[in-house]
Amino acid sequence: MLNNDEITIDCGKAGEPLKPYWRVCVGGGRVGEALRTDFQKHLELVQHEMPFDYLRMHGLFHEDMMIYREEAGQPILNWQYVDLVYDHWLSIGIRPFVELGFMPYDLASGEQTVFWWKGNVTPPNNWERWEWLIQQFVRHVIERYGLDEVRRWYFEVWNEPNYPPFWKDADFEAYMELYERTARAIKQIDSALKVGGPASTGSSGVPGQAPWGKEFLAACRERNLPIDFFSTHPYPTFHPADLEGNGYMTWDGPDRLLVDLTGYEKTLAEAGYSHLEKHYTEWSSSPSPRDPTHDTAFLAPFIVQNNWCGQGHADSLSFWVVSDIFEEGRLGDTPFHGGFGLVNTQGLKKPSYHGYWFLSRLGEEVLDSGDSFAVTRHASGIISILMWNYCHYTAESNDSRTIEKAVGSRQLYDIFEQKPEKLFTLRLSGLQGNVRIQTTRFDREHGSVLDAWLDMGAPDHIRREDLAVLRQKMELEVTVQRLSARSDPLTRTCTVQPHGVTLLDISESIFL
Repeated sequence: MLNNDEITIDCGKAGEPLKPYWRVCVGGGRVGEALRTDFQKHLELVQHEMPFDYLRMHGLFHEDMMIYREEAGQPILNWQYVDLVYDHWLSIGIRPFVELGFMPYDLASGEQTVFWWKGNVTPPNNWERWEWLIQQFVRHVIERYGLDEVRRWYFEVWNEPNYPPFWKDADFEAYMELYERTARAIKQIDSALKVGGPASTGSSGVPGQAPWGKEFLAACRERNLPIDFFSTHPYPTFHPADLEGNGYMTWDGPDRLLVDLTGYEKTLAEAGYSHLEKHYTEWSSSPSPRDPTHDTAFLAPFIVQNNWCGQGHADSLSFWVVSDIFEEGRLGDTPFHGGFGLVNTQGLKKPSYHGYWFLSRLGEEVLDSGDSFAVTRHASGIISILMWNYCHYTAESNDSRTIEKAVGSRQLYDIFEQKPEKLFTLRLSGLQGNVRIQTTRFDREHGSVLDAWLDMGAPDHIRREDLAVLRQKMELEVTVQRLSARSDPLTRTCTVQPHGVTLLDISESIFL
């Protein structure tokens, strides 16, 4: 039985402004990966079709960037690689959302590291030298790109320090010293530069409560510390997988993101920090780099629905990440291994990519919205109607053995709600003359590259000729109709499959 939603639209009425916070920031792996030509091509693809404003990556001060070393006890700085990275980003219209970490080996107080690439996660052995490094870095980027430009950047102190693998012993007081010294060092250069934190991970915490959120804000208030934005990572899961992507993980309900964002707003208000910008600098359907559902068609409506529902509660929600060229737990062993990326290692657009593409095609004004649709108008007058059919996880998804057995097969879709296709009935009034309707459709048969790969037998190695086929299959279906709008309202129907998203762009035309 079809689910039927009715959408009645007065195309001439005034709308409300749309703030597309989902396009403000996106994540990447580590900065060193941004030196690679293939990663750069993936980022350029994203920026060409659905540009983001900022990019955030780990490992700015890691050894492969070669920024800091000591010889005979004296520090030596080398900015050449970071210049190559930032020059490229700015040339394609994306700015750094600078994550300050991890610790340069020669400045580290210990040997604890994280990830395959061994980022050092210990405090500095010399706090004054850490402050010097921060100031030298900030002065360098100001000299190279100009103060007005760098004032538009964000400087985030560390990554997920509440999680012991990312900060030695998850030592809150040590982190606060790091934050205080770093923030003050930056502000000494220019008070208008934007600094914030604590960039904590929330995936295993209490819904609506950012780990270290209250404590961090209280410490900032007590010590009168500079803070321009609040950041945390609202992954919608409990008991996160380990850093290799293994282990038991459970998903929360479909409204988890909204629960988190409204809870964070309450925390900020109670601490007297409602005025802060709210940047949630990592987010996806889970924090696992080997979650096979990341590759499924589920991700497209997941991204659309969650971002739409979160409007007004965040200044950015940064999807983690651009590309499956991502080496925290080494490169994935197969083309579709459950990686975080919007595109896979071979540059194939995944369903998550299409989710953001659809959001990027919305207009500047909101005319109407509901549980599964949004109606917007562009400055050009085009009406864009976005519809989706979201199917959440079921209880079976919380059994990791079930998912492991389903990897590489269509059984992956068995862990989601089994919903029927959704019928939308649209009634549009206020149109004059002839109408052009462009329909762009995504579902498992149109644009889901994972499903196309499964049709090929899920090969571990994609031959070049098969890659060409998958490049065709990864694209969305687009059709165009022209008809007379003599009847008012104009009535149309549209069917959206489970895990599907459909966009209608409606414009008046002098031609039939």
